[in-house]
Amino acid sequence: MKARVGVVICTAISCTLWLAGIALAQSSGNFSYGDTGNTHCVLSKSNGSITGGATCSSGTDCTANGCTPIPSSSGNTCIGTINAGIKTSSGAGNVFVIRPSAVIGLLTDVSLQKNSSIDVGTSTAYAGVDFSVDVNPLSGQAAPTVTPNFDVTYAARFVEISSNLFDVLGSTCTTVGTNSLGGTVTAQGCYITFDESTVSAHSFDWIASNLSSGDYGVAANWTASLGNSGISESLTCVGPVNLTVEQNKVFSFNTLN
Repeated sequence: MKARVGVVICTAISCTLWLAGIALAQSSGNFSYGDTGNTHCVLSKSNGSITGGATCSSGTDCTANGCTPIPSSSGNTCIGTINAGIKTSSGAGNVFVIRPSAVIGLLTDVSLQKNSSIDVGTSTAYAGVDFSVDVNPLSGQAAPTVTPNFDVTYAARFVEISSNLFDVLGSTCTTVGTNSLGGTVTAQGCYITFDESTVSAHSFDWIASNLSSGDYGVAANWTASLGNSGISESLTCVGPVNLTVEQNKVFSFNTLN
């Protein structure tokens, strides 16, 4: 028997399905995939920055003197999608095993600062990436059952930093002095900064069942959620992403064959 192979070539804007091989009536063995190409997250060893992937950022880096703290509970959400196509033949027990695999980068940067104009004693940052899967009939079939039918968290992090040190130090953090030319200057003040960033790879299997003969479009979607308060910055990075779809056949569900 010959299997039908679907190759999806994806860019950041669109995906094109290219079918290779001879399509024969099969009950199992079909395979398709999509990928994001050269998009990939890179973690800098020198300063912890994350670049190169599909990034989403929120907040303000307020470690410099005189910056304005961001409002409480500010955040951001970014979405992305990768697609593949596959065809199945008729037959009871056919299922798709769908596996989005992705490298995920998370950056959370929180600071505390006090001077004559800024008084921030607590800061928080959140960064996370969730994945979901959609299977859409393209030949008039009924919608299949996708399990699980909810978003799966691939990575998430919450960071908080707080201190009463600046209140204890009092006016030391807001001292106004003069420079060598006699001009008035404001001291940088007191500050505490905590940075943390991570890059890791993740995958999860979804199962699409109740399939009918015909074509299906499979989409793996990701949502990056960010949240900040005080003086903080958060960022997510996704990529590269591979989406594989394989047709299998269930002969006896949940029992040994």
